[in-house]
Amino acid sequence: MSRQSADERKTPARDAVEHRRRTSRHQRHEARAHLNGLLKDGMDLDEALPPVVMHDLGRKASPKPPKPQHPGRRPGFKVWKTPFWKRRRQLWQQRNAAERQLGSEG
Repeated sequence: MSRQSADERKTPARDAVEHRRRTSRHQRHEARAHLNGLLKDGMDLDEALPPVVMHDLGRKASPKPPKPQHPGRRPGFKVWKTPFWKRRRQLWQQRNAAERQLGSEG
């Protein structure tokens, strides 16, 4: 029976998180060094383009702020707007219309 160290027993998901944290930190450092080098060379920062790295693609800096609610609206999920309840309500309307027709004839 082999003895595993704590590093070897890490789960793959934890390894992926650690790897992403390490590489994104490394790339941030490289980008900062790149921009500092451009400043020392006398280049204008507005003309300089920072390097595009893999961790920047498809990432959002922060979540969007919540939209303001319209006055008079109920908060939360509207269950009556689901297809199930729309279909159910339509069946009720048809049934009630048929009962009304029978009532007016007899």
